[in-house]
Amino acid sequence: MNFIIKQFLNKKTAENQILKLNIVAFVCYAIFRFIMYLANEKQVSEQIVNYLYVPGNITILLFRPWTLISYQFMHVGFFHILFNMLLFFYMSAIVCSFISSRTLWKIYIWGGICGAIFFILSFNLFPVFKNIDEMSFLVGASASVMAVTVATATLLPNYEVFLFGVFRIKLKWLALAMILLDITGIPSSNPGGGLSHLGGAFFGLVYMLNYKGYFNSSLRNLNKYFLKKIKSPEKKNIRKKEFVNEPNYRKPSFASSKKTKPNQTEIDAILDKISQSGYDSLSDSEKEILFRASE
Repeated sequence: MNFIIKQFLNKKTAENQILKLNIVAFVCYAIFRFIMYLANEKQVSEQIVNYLYVPGNITILLFRPWTLISYQFMHVGFFHILFNMLLFFYMSAIVCSFISSRTLWKIYIWGGICGAIFFILSFNLFPVFKNIDEMSFLVGASASVMAVTVATATLLPNYEVFLFGVFRIKLKWLALAMILLDITGIPSSNPGGGLSHLGGAFFGLVYMLNYKGYFNSSLRNLNKYFLKKIKSPEKKNIRKKEFVNEPNYRKPSFASSKKTKPNQTEIDAILDKISQSGYDSLSDSEKEILFRASE
């Protein structure tokens, strides 16, 4: 607990900023509700606060677009914010050693927006929601936190944590278990919230796969395939002769490099570079080394 308090007070990073915004918003909301309760205006307070929640009704959303952001920092109860912020704190503490603060902000905000979109589309497309009150709302940072969790597990799938301080588990299995819990819980409780969690998880997965270069690599391979198909035979022969006439030419072999595990000195140097300049500053070869180290 002392470690959490120290990190919260001293660090001026993205995780610290997000934690503070959530806590300040919750305290202000609690004070406002308390004052309105004493004034016997509880219904009025709920109507006002609803302007910060994402509505399931698309027509209402068109007049409240800011709710796609504001709802990510609102919570309706103490345990609601406690569990969300604890999970966010531990996941961000892990992933921020490898990514910049700006990247964490992107995952949090866009993960929350993606979760809201999943909620809105589900509410308006699936027959099961037809009989639900059209004034349903989405509130909480759960979709954003889920995006951060899945993004962390995608970047560092074999990173191990102690669950409840007892069970040693890899992040990829922890994230998968959380997704399965959401899927199994949707039919029985809080279906809108569960679907928004899946939206956040989807964004965290896609964003981090793209961040690691998987999509770029696939596009490059696809381009190479089509270029190879359209090349004329004459060009192929000329290229082949060029290679034959260059005795010093040596084609790099990435397959052989993947077989060897990088040493700790290489890893430490890369981690130092990440801590100073962020993951984006790494070269392709350094990202390759880091990826092999996590396998």
